[in-house]
Amino acid sequence: MTSQLTPKQIFESIQQTIDHYVVSLVSYSEAQFVYKSKPEVWSLGQLYEHLYITSNFFFLAQVVRCLEHRKGQMGGDKNQYGDNIFKHNGFPPFKFKIPEVLKGPEPIAKTRTEYEHLLLKVIADAEKLIEAVTNDEGAYKCFHPVFGWLNAHEWYHNLDMHLRHHLRQQQELTSLLPINFV
Repeated sequence: MTSQLTPKQIFESIQQTIDHYVVSLVSYSEAQFVYKSKPEVWSLGQLYEHLYITSNFFFLAQVVRCLEHRKGQMGGDKNQYGDNIFKHNGFPPFKFKIPEVLKGPEPIAKTRTEYEHLLLKVIADAEKLIEAVTNDEGAYKCFHPVFGWLNAHEWYHNLDMHLRHHLRQQQELTSLLPINFV
């Protein structure tokens, strides 16, 4: 099953979600932004780094690879997990553990000001792809390690779902900030 949302509709959701992340930046002090409640729990800054890195160098990069017919194949299917997220237009409402083989180094946060610019660039880069994704026939696919073979439209939609999924984590990390912590 392929998403019934158009790339324009998906982009509007991406923009709305990133706008939320950007507006939220002013509500954190630099100390709050790097605060870790436990060693194994990310800081807000690490979350923002994850959002930026995965948006640019994973999701949007895979969209471009599909459009350019690089590092993938003609055809291929999503697995049951991939079918499920597109059917429900979102990830299930629980935390995921990244498999050890896919884990990279722990994200290192930049400053809040840097993320304002970097996330606005993600919006601009995503917007530039609307027409190409709209016109793509969808036969060429690149492999997602959890969801199976996805075409450009599905990778684009997956970016949106990933950004929205992390809103819960942002809310949780914000709730863990100590009171009067500046």
